[in-house]
Amino acid sequence: MKIRFSIFFLITAALAFASCDANQTNQNAVEKTSNNYTPTDSSGFDWSINPLTVNIIEEELISSMDAVELDTVKYHIYNYFYLQQTGDSTDYVKHFEYYPSLFDEDTMKNSFVNTTIKWWNMGYRNIFETVDINYASDWIVEEDQKVALIGFDLKFKTEFSEKYPSDPMRLIEALKRQMPKADIEFIDERPIRSIVVYDKKGLFVYTPLDKYEFTFLSEDQGRQNSMDTIMLRDTRLNLLRDKREALK
Repeated sequence: MKIRFSIFFLITAALAFASCDANQTNQNAVEKTSNNYTPTDSSGFDWSINPLTVNIIEEELISSMDAVELDTVKYHIYNYFYLQQTGDSTDYVKHFEYYPSLFDEDTMKNSFVNTTIKWWNMGYRNIFETVDINYASDWIVEEDQKVALIGFDLKFKTEFSEKYPSDPMRLIEALKRQMPKADIEFIDERPIRSIVVYDKKGLFVYTPLDKYEFTFLSEDQGRQNSMDTIMLRDTRLNLLRDKREALK
């Protein structure tokens, strides 16, 4: 059974495994649905607050992409991150639509959803606050799809309510291993404690040539040979090289 990961599934997994020892831009982009799961009472989090913004930093932007297309990509990047942290199980599962093929079987997808909700109820969640886009490549055409690379500065936070059964400080080392170049700080503003991360990240984005149906792949995951079935290795390496040179 093969698993393909999204950009921050690996961060979530690393923190979750470490925890086991202890047991407004586009604010209206997502249409709300019925049968919501909002674990406000049991988790201690305020699910009514949505801190996420996705911005194009015009004064720093290095872009070869058409401005209209970049704005469209930005809209979907907002959804991609927002749907992972909504607290609504009906909306939450929609974020899999942006994955290349996260799980080959629905049972694994359901397991991931259930595990995430379990951690919410235990007082732990991931929050993506700010995605500041400062780089966009031109599209590279591959047969029936086109591929680009988006770069951005990220503010990412893990939040821990009073229900969390251990000391959040123990998870800082796990985050440092996942994001070795990031600036990391711990904030104790009870009832919520947070680990806040500032880092530079990237997303490969690709879509069929005949329609806008965006799929995202993390820059880190795109470096792996196992992604050759999704997009050409030369495409990925060329895009990564051009981004690195542009942002020196």
